[in-house]
Amino acid sequence: MMEGNLQQYKSPEAVPWSIGDIAKGALVAIAATVVIGIALGICVIVLIGTTTLQDIASQHLTSTEFLQQIVDTLEVNGRLNIALAVMFMFMILGEGAIPLGTWLFSIRKYRCRWEALGFRKFDVKKGVLLAIIITCIGLGIAIGYEALLGTSGTDDSYNIYSPFTANGIGIALFAITAVIVAPVAEETFFRGFMLRGIGKRLGYTWGTVISSALFALAHISPTNLVPIFILGLMLSWIYYKTKSIWPCIIVHAAYNSIALIFMIIS
Repeated sequence: MMEGNLQQYKSPEAVPWSIGDIAKGALVAIAATVVIGIALGICVIVLIGTTTLQDIASQHLTSTEFLQQIVDTLEVNGRLNIALAVMFMFMILGEGAIPLGTWLFSIRKYRCRWEALGFRKFDVKKGVLLAIIITCIGLGIAIGYEALLGTSGTDDSYNIYSPFTANGIGIALFAITAVIVAPVAEETFFRGFMLRGIGKRLGYTWGTVISSALFALAHISPTNLVPIFILGLMLSWIYYKTKSIWPCIIVHAAYNSIALIFMIIS
């Protein structure tokens, strides 16, 4: 009986994991991210020094200004490239924690195939065309929303990490993380794992809304909350239209690539 149950999970359409499994996977990702964030903070303190860090913190700077001060100090001390390498390592580990929770409570637990998470063939012509359209719409919404918020004096959220892309090494490290690692990791969890799991049990609408809302919240950016939520809705739609996670990854990678370019040239 057990063998029969496992056998049915080898079907690409099977969704054996439950909402409880999704919650456990999310907790693994959150716990790992917290630990990694603390470790990164300790490394930054060691590299920059507690006294200097306190002096910078006491200046009541904006997020971008604070990070710029950190970068300037590290550059003066000759430790900027070391800090960028450390940050890159922790960013990769943080993104890696997302599919780790997914793998533990889907592939490993139920012995299902990666196709169950959406890693399957798709109509390339249709998928790429939809990916281009959704990327353009998503960027248009984000730019329009940023412009709307800009009229009320809100900081441009695209620029928060711009201090770290002031040199070639920083740009390369952020590009690898944002354009390659993050799209695969996040789409695996939010579309392949969460959207499918919730949608199978609560219906397509709830799966789309809940996964998109959590996708937006995970980016921790109030100024981008609405555009990222809408992007999540569109990514869910393209997933259901193509039955594959690859077009979602293409959209995510293209979106992040253009956002990174904006951040560099602004």
